[in-house]
Order: sequence, then structure tokens, then C-alpha cells
Amino acid sequence: VDAFLPPPQLLVCGAGDDAMPLARLAVATGFRVVVTDRRPGLLTSERFGDDVALRLAQPRDVAVECAAGPDTFAVVMTHHYADDGSYLAALRTTTVPYIGMLGPRQRTERMLAAAEGIEPGDDRRIHAPAGLDIGTDGAEQVALSIIAEIMAVQAGRPARPLRERRVPI
Repeated sequence: VDAFLPPPQLLVCGAGDDAMPLARLAVATGFRVVVTDRRPGLLTSERFGDDVALRLAQPRDVAVECAAGPDTFAVVMTHHYADDGSYLAALRTTTVPYIGMLGPRQRTERMLAAAEGIEPGDDRRIHAPAGLDIGTDGAEQVALSIIAEIMAVQAGRPARPLRERRVPI
């Protein structure tokens, strides 16, 4: 018996310019991509292409509007503190296995502390800052580091060089 599961979903919370390379790379690597934002002017197929689903929604409604579940990986990247905090609060109530937060770790820790007095590290699904440490500089490289981290989380694998793996790949 062969089981065919749908590809995983990447939920990009924020439709700014740096979300475009992330959405493109995610589509190219087999994700179903949904970009959500509360700003309708940024949610256009001209910016994201026809392969990306666009959802106009308030951050607090993201879980319902975008069907965020166990096959969804989310990246929060609005660059707006209040919106990012609302997305984080909404996503924490879901079964999403990965919540990536763009920006410094301390920023996310402040959001968590303000929300419910949660200690940093309490929720292992939150990756702040999102992405692997590969020496990135531009939006495309950041997108690559985020997609690589999501794929490692999805596979349940540590993100290490293959040369360190002692068993066959």
C-alpha cells in the first residue's frame, strides 16, 4: 500500500518584500504556500505568483483563516511588533510543529513574556531567530536558511553537515 500525503504547508505571516523569496523557494521545494497579511495592497499575485495562496486576515485569526495544523510550518515576518506578537499568540494555540520568528531572539522573548509570562524555551516549536546559521546576508539567503531549518524539523533530524553522519544517507 502506498500512501500519498499532501505536501506540507508553509504559512508565511507577513507579505513584505522579504516574504517573496521565501514563498518562491518554498514552492520550488515542494511546499504548498499560503501568505497572509492584514494589508491588502501587499497580497497580490504579481508579487507572489499564481502558485501561492493569498489570505487577507487579521493576525489573531490566522489559525482559522489559514487552516494551520500539524502539516503546517509557519514563519512570522511582518516586522511590526504588535502584529508579530498577535501571530505568535495565535499560532501557539495550534498544532503547528514549527513557528519561525524573524528578528532577534530577545524580541521574541519579550513577546512571550508579555503574552503570558512564559519563560524562553518553554515552547520548543518556536525558532527565534528563524533559520540555520549559514552566514546569510540577503533575503534569498535568509529564505534558504529558513527552508533548510524547516526541512530538518519536518524530518526530525538535527541540522548538521552530512560529513558528520556516521550511517549511510
